[in-house]
Amino acid sequence: MGGSAISYGRKPPKRGYWQELIESIVWVHNKLKVVPATHPRALSIVQGRAVGVTHYLLGGIAITWAFFLARIIAVG
Repeated sequence: MGGSAISYGRKPPKRGYWQELIESIVWVHNKLKVVPATHPRALSIVQGRAVGVTHYLLGGIAITWAFFLARIIAVG
């Protein structure tokens, strides 16, 4: 009887999800001529953290405003 009843298909790719996503977006932009030849650049650790903190703060502000606007519309 040996063997496994579960087959996982192929091995997981060696490339990361975010790398694939970014390269797919760049490919579409280049294919559709949305912007002239964009090339992704690697960020340093500090730059990556700065981007993360910025997105976190802006997202928090946006969500807070959305909550208060929805509450004002619903209540009053």
